[in-house]
Amino acid sequence: MRIEFRNCSLFGAVIVFCFACFVPSIGLAKDDFRSWADASGKNKIKAKFVKLDETTVTLEKEDGEEVEIELKKLIAADQKFVAEAVKESEDSPFKSKGDDPFKSKPKGKTPKGNSKGSSKAPKESDGDSDSPDLIKVDLSSAEHITLASSSEKWSVDVPKADSLPESGKMKPVLIPKKNDFFEKLTGMELSRGEKKSAVVGYLLEKQEAGTTRIVLCDFGTGKASTAAVASGKMMPMALHDDGRQVLMRREEFGWGKHDRLEVWVPKESKVSKTIAWCPYDDEKDGNRDVTWARFISPTKLVTCNNPGKVVIWKYPDIEPICQFLTVNGSIPALSPDRKLIAYATDKDIGVFDIEKNEVIAQQEAPAKLINPLLAFSPSMSRLACVSATQPAMIWDLATGDLERSISCEGIPGNGIDFPDDNFLLVGSRYVIDLENQLKLWTYDGAEHVRCANGLTFFALTDGDKPGAVVNAQIPHPAAKELLKKTLSDPELFILRAGTSVRIDVSGIPDESQRERVVKGLTKQLEANKCTVGKSGTIDLVASAEGPKDTEVRFHQIGTYKFKEFVTRVKFVYKSQPVWESSQSNRPHFVMLKKDENMEGHLRGLEHPNYEFYERGPLPKFLQKPAAGQGPNRSLTLGQSKVTVNGMR
Repeated sequence: MRIEFRNCSLFGAVIVFCFACFVPSIGLAKDDFRSWADASGKNKIKAKFVKLDETTVTLEKEDGEEVEIELKKLIAADQKFVAEAVKESEDSPFKSKGDDPFKSKPKGKTPKGNSKGSSKAPKESDGDSDSPDLIKVDLSSAEHITLASSSEKWSVDVPKADSLPESGKMKPVLIPKKNDFFEKLTGMELSRGEKKSAVVGYLLEKQEAGTTRIVLCDFGTGKASTAAVASGKMMPMALHDDGRQVLMRREEFGWGKHDRLEVWVPKESKVSKTIAWCPYDDEKDGNRDVTWARFISPTKLVTCNNPGKVVIWKYPDIEPICQFLTVNGSIPALSPDRKLIAYATDKDIGVFDIEKNEVIAQQEAPAKLINPLLAFSPSMSRLACVSATQPAMIWDLATGDLERSISCEGIPGNGIDFPDDNFLLVGSRYVIDLENQLKLWTYDGAEHVRCANGLTFFALTDGDKPGAVVNAQIPHPAAKELLKKTLSDPELFILRAGTSVRIDVSGIPDESQRERVVKGLTKQLEANKCTVGKSGTIDLVASAEGPKDTEVRFHQIGTYKFKEFVTRVKFVYKSQPVWESSQSNRPHFVMLKKDENMEGHLRGLEHPNYEFYERGPLPKFLQKPAAGQGPNRSLTLGQSKVTVNGMR
């Protein structure tokens, strides 16, 4: 082999050659600063060796910053140096990410104890309840997912449903009573792993710092752990598969005060806090707040914030894997097998495959969605969505076909879930029969409700007595039996298929729009198999009100004068209103077109929204009202009270 050195001294060239090839033998200790280079030779730093874990090397630069690089990405001489250095010491894991071979570690406390793929808990402190240092996260390192289906046709492979558990095998659990009249039950979350358990959180805000208690519930034994107490205002958001690690969220008053997550592990009456981070630390004000979180597996979790940014994280490393943006106020849903995430934009419904890391189905919703909430049925055969301005919509998950569109008028839609494939739970209290589109039953008494695997879990307190977490299959047998009887009772409903309805549009001031309103309402009634005529047994009354001078305010944009109109429709039976729905022309959000300004856009909205009468939907059933009841007061066929001792 021939070697030539041009335009340089032989001595200098030989010295360089020797340094590059024989570094470990020239007397540098493993904790001395030296030059490091990646295999390409393009990236070089001066640093000292810190540790090697499996295939990842951690180095410390002269300014104290630590970086990491995969061993195989270093030049051969550096690899040899590491091999000799690890004979003296070894330490624990960090992993490289992205194309840059030298990756800075997050500043602050780093979770310990989990190597790649491990499902073990991060290292716990010895009963120390002080919060750990915040892990600094960088969402820019996460893959950005575009919300668009790779296929024009909706198609989701729905797994065969496993047999659902019997409620008798899941024992009720007594939980501690409140320590103070002002202490509140902040939440209950279920473990989605094999361990059938839950966590219940209490918060007392009397003192400025606040006091939080958490209790673990084991449904197999029917026992609860000792209440673990810590200072601070926090609430449970999710429970790890092991039934011990609790994901807690900061719970203080004000925008941006729900931004911090911590992992707590109860240790008798104390709490060990192992991890802390702000998932949306780069956001401002209310956009920082975490609104939803779930453990996907022992080594992954998912979060969502107010603007609808969904992020999937490695756990307990707290490294963002990927992210995608849905819509403001949206709450996504994790499928029962924890392989899919259902999401909504302002106009679309979609499904994200966690293992494939891609959107597998997406299609347009029937109308714009505002603050959409989503849920999977226990068998994953159905997907539901409730929006602030839309009815409950039920899709066949496999085909994407819209099966039902059911009015939830009068029902607070602050949450949806499936207690059963054929029934939807809205507002944690009201059960809707999907087949008959009927508001079936009200379950009162519980402070927090969660559904899983065909069972519904109710958490409640009982004054100065112990509370409980009880479970049941709902609707319970008595509710189903009453449903069967009443559907055949001609006296029960004043509106059902075959009912003759009289339409009254005298309350529409613009006579040129009355025919349009009649056509829209007639189409909806006929779709419900009702007839329209002058001799109807129930009246459907349409009206439009306004204009009313008001103001609309948009966050970070400003306040504008606006003329508000309200379109309204109601069923009237024997001069008594029994159902009512209305909509304002006031915009909840605005999307300006090119060359359009806010003033011009708002002026174009200042008229009654007559489309309201064309898209509905109208209820299929209305029960005969009891004396003295107003619109929507008679919400369900029956009502039950959930108590510590069961249901009555």
